[in-house]
Amino acid sequence: MTLQISPLPHRALIKVFGPDWASFLKGLCTAPIDSIVEQVTTGDFHKLHYGAFLRPQGKMICDALLHAVSADEIWLDVPLSERDELLAKLNMYKLRAKVVITALDHPVFVAFGGDLPEGFLLDSRASIIDDNFGFAYTPQTATATPDAWRAFRYTHTLGDPGEDFNKDELYAIDANLDLLGAIDFHKGCYVGQELTSRMKRRGQIKNRILGFSYTGAAPEKGAEVLNADKRAGEVLAAADGYGLALMRIDRRDGDLTAGDAAIRLNISAWIAPHLPDISPDA
Repeated sequence: MTLQISPLPHRALIKVFGPDWASFLKGLCTAPIDSIVEQVTTGDFHKLHYGAFLRPQGKMICDALLHAVSADEIWLDVPLSERDELLAKLNMYKLRAKVVITALDHPVFVAFGGDLPEGFLLDSRASIIDDNFGFAYTPQTATATPDAWRAFRYTHTLGDPGEDFNKDELYAIDANLDLLGAIDFHKGCYVGQELTSRMKRRGQIKNRILGFSYTGAAPEKGAEVLNADKRAGEVLAAADGYGLALMRIDRRDGDLTAGDAAIRLNISAWIAPHLPDISPDA
């Protein structure tokens, strides 16, 4: 695959500026903030860290890519559709924290399928999925459309909140954020932490986003995935022969259909080791 660069008009930026940005975000975002701080102390500002903002009940408001710009400034790359709500939420929680939170008017570009050009920041998920990709927040020359990036995501089982599913629809673990290094299970409390930690600790993980391919017409968003006569999941998004579904992991094997389409799960190598064996009684 050759390098491709695509604009992402559905993504937007928030700037958090001030000496308290790390302690402030640590209680609000799932991301490993301490790792970002360690990165900053070494003068490394070239890596993005993945995370999410949750409701108190654990459902996702949105995902976020965190880019430390300096020792006192960090940018949040979030879905444009959720930026205003998140901006208001962050300002509500600010209280006495020494931070200023504002929207930024910068473009978002993604590069994938090859070595990253100058100006692009490596995404922390790249090493997990074993394929290179990163983002830039300055104008770039596009060589591909967002559809090409969507195809890359679907074949690598990377969901995009705001594009593939809505806020308040999924738990962070449903979206595989625990497997993508986006949840720090060792830090103290953050909004939504209690249920997220309990799901992981007790092994109460019933559903995960899995990629699939299909034949025939694309199944519609929300279409029920059936394994014989049993409900096995729900289609989140599908296009150009590939898609993502929220699947019951105990019903992932068998002849699967969604609407009039026959579907075949594509279990990514980075997910497969974390899926339990299937009970015959599932």
